[in-house]
Amino acid sequence: MSVASQLDLNIALSPLADPVASAIFANAEVAGEAAGSLVRAVLESDKSILKGKIISVTPQRVHTSPVFRGCRIDVHVQTDANEHVIVEIQINPDFNILSRNLLATSHIITESADMGDTSAQMAKKMPTVIHINILAYNIREDNKEFVQPFKIMYTKEPTSVALPNFAGYNVQLPRVLAMEPDFSNSLYCWCYILYKAHLERKTLQEVVEMTPEVATFTEQNSGYQQFCNRYDLVAGSTETRRQYFLWINDHMRREGELEWARVHGHKEGFEQGHEEGIEQGIEQGIEQGIEQGIEQGIEQGYRDAIANMIQKLIHKGTPIADISEITGLSIDEVMEINPDACN
Repeated sequence: MSVASQLDLNIALSPLADPVASAIFANAEVAGEAAGSLVRAVLESDKSILKGKIISVTPQRVHTSPVFRGCRIDVHVQTDANEHVIVEIQINPDFNILSRNLLATSHIITESADMGDTSAQMAKKMPTVIHINILAYNIREDNKEFVQPFKIMYTKEPTSVALPNFAGYNVQLPRVLAMEPDFSNSLYCWCYILYKAHLERKTLQEVVEMTPEVATFTEQNSGYQQFCNRYDLVAGSTETRRQYFLWINDHMRREGELEWARVHGHKEGFEQGHEEGIEQGIEQGIEQGIEQGIEQGIEQGYRDAIANMIQKLIHKGTPIADISEITGLSIDEVMEINPDACN
């Protein structure tokens, strides 16, 4: 085994990371029971059920159209009852995720129709589309529930569901750690384990072993057992870990963008506020900061991520040639970022 592989195997992979979730939910044969357990846990929180049997699980599906804007979804689950469940896992705050849900729904409805169908014919063929957004942030600060169901509603009395074939759930993971523990609840257990592993950079097994109630849930829920087994399998894959390293870099770049834009945007806004009014100046300054942050924040975030990884490798005594191979940088670039690498 190479030095790079030995290093990779020492890093706990977040189960919420795109390359990890995609590898776990490879298809229905290896992950159908896991997908079913998670989906049913979410639906049961709203007293709903999945009517059909899962026949396909597709990771990282891309919906394309020659006319409309395409879209990518994380996990697409389909049942034999023409139910489509779209699972989106989002770590960085995205408050437009519901708009993306509607876009994905439009593609599924279009794909379910045949060329030349009238609107009435399309309506008869319209599948049930359920969105499950698993969020590592709180999308609604004014509501403390960790599951936020949403539907398209008539808002005039009497209120009612306007589109029965469309429903969705925002699962706000941070709420789980703040609420009263309920290990008898399947969704609570799922969310507790996922978020705890992500937040504390632990493996799923480490989280399971921390709490007897979680260990019991794992033993009794065959779907979650399959999820854990898949996690262990993909965690040992060199390719998955390389993809994870690239994902970490990209994630830190975006964090760098947001932080740079926040700091510099407020600074420039304050300076402009003296001449144009505090409120207007801050607004314009933030816009300018975001524009500059997209360029400068990407570069800074990337360098920070690389520098952090190189420092860890140095502490492990990794030769500079191996550091170069792992990071994809030349030896000169590695030495420029961290001169200690040559020692």
